[in-house]
Amino acid sequence: MEDRSAQRKGYALTIPDALLHSDAMRLACAARDFQEIFRLVNRRTGSSYAVIASAVGRMTTSRVSDIVRGVRGIRGQGVMERVADAFGIPGEMLRLPARPWEGSPEPPSDAPPRAYSSGVVLVTVTVEGRRHVVPISRRTLVTGAIGAVLPDPVPTDFRAFETPRLDGSRIEAAVEHLREMWHSLVRADNIFGPGHAITSVHQQLGILEALLEHAKGTQRLAVLRLAARYAESAAWLHEDMADMPQAVTWTGRAMEWAAESGEGAMTTWTLFRRSQQATTMKKAAQTIGLARAVQRDAAAHPAPMRAAALQQEAHGHALGGDEVASHRCLDEAHGFAASPETKGDARSGHGDFCTASYIEIQRATCWLTLGRPDRAATLFEAGLRSLPDAYQRDRGLAQARLAMAYACVRQYDQAAEAAGVALDAANGSGSKRTLNEAVAAVNALGAVHDARAVSSLFERFEEGRVL
Repeated sequence: MEDRSAQRKGYALTIPDALLHSDAMRLACAARDFQEIFRLVNRRTGSSYAVIASAVGRMTTSRVSDIVRGVRGIRGQGVMERVADAFGIPGEMLRLPARPWEGSPEPPSDAPPRAYSSGVVLVTVTVEGRRHVVPISRRTLVTGAIGAVLPDPVPTDFRAFETPRLDGSRIEAAVEHLREMWHSLVRADNIFGPGHAITSVHQQLGILEALLEHAKGTQRLAVLRLAARYAESAAWLHEDMADMPQAVTWTGRAMEWAAESGEGAMTTWTLFRRSQQATTMKKAAQTIGLARAVQRDAAAHPAPMRAAALQQEAHGHALGGDEVASHRCLDEAHGFAASPETKGDARSGHGDFCTASYIEIQRATCWLTLGRPDRAATLFEAGLRSLPDAYQRDRGLAQARLAMAYACVRQYDQAAEAAGVALDAANGSGSKRTLNEAVAAVNALGAVHDARAVSSLFERFEEGRVL
């Protein structure tokens, strides 16, 4: 580290070369996963949150904590450059211009993907016409999801014009129009993924926020309730785009508007969404507690909503290692499952996506979480056969998890086939969450790339035919 330390004279913190060149740091930098970068610096150098905040500059200790916990992210290039300078990370590793302390020119932007000596290859793939860089490792077994580099965050204020002041009858007509549009957007998300719906959802949110400035009395309550519905949809779309900070933010807005309007069902549903987000962040106790909060007034909820809450509680028990409680909840959920003919757009109430086949796919995920990939693989296969056609995103996610289950039980050809299907589904739907889990499964196959189907899968990456 002597050369780099000399270059960085005057900087308060320079991470060791061993950490900088570790597989974990290289993968985190390639994916611009600042949650993992901060976590690695905190744990492997012993630097406190206060030291990290001071090194980065213009950052509080609480924000560092939020970043490490996944509550907030880093998007602006200026902040990314401050992080690179704070830790001594070369700009190339974060796809930034060469930093002033490096003393080397910026690498050409059209340089080919770099294959590191560790076996990590940065592969450029295309999702919905936009390029992303995905880290693929041939040798390292990566057990967590490795994210593709996300595009610039979706702006959250699409109001390019002021909504005109409307009278009572026109506000009522506007609400009815936006209500019908919401169902169309949900169907579009089910079929095409978040990228096709997120812009429209935010545009309608801008209109609804403008209407709230004029609506009064019962009309204001109607606007608030519809705004809460749109905000919850925005949260889900951001979550599927692997943008958890925005997902948490919009769930909070949905909860606020639902509470103001007095709509108990939506207020309760936002608790369910918080439970799902807690599952993503591997928080077992919070997952269970919020899922149980949804069930406190169970008799007042539609049956599918009760099924959704029960299967969500099952995920919490699986995270905590309680196999019996997890499957007890899933068995109970079947008694409230939605009809397999559901449209999947919530016309019949919250949770109408929770069909019997959906619950069995969640059971498979729980088995995978519990460390029983053998049982998970069988259930994924059965659930995929009966999953409604409209559930394309769920199908892709299940294929990615099926690939991981097969990899864990050393059925490598089947794993490679399922991973390929999941990658195709990610391309078709634009789901970054599916892409992340598919990449994790591919990385799990990295150590056995001599298997025929696995070698073919890696050839897709090397030849640029990944997506």
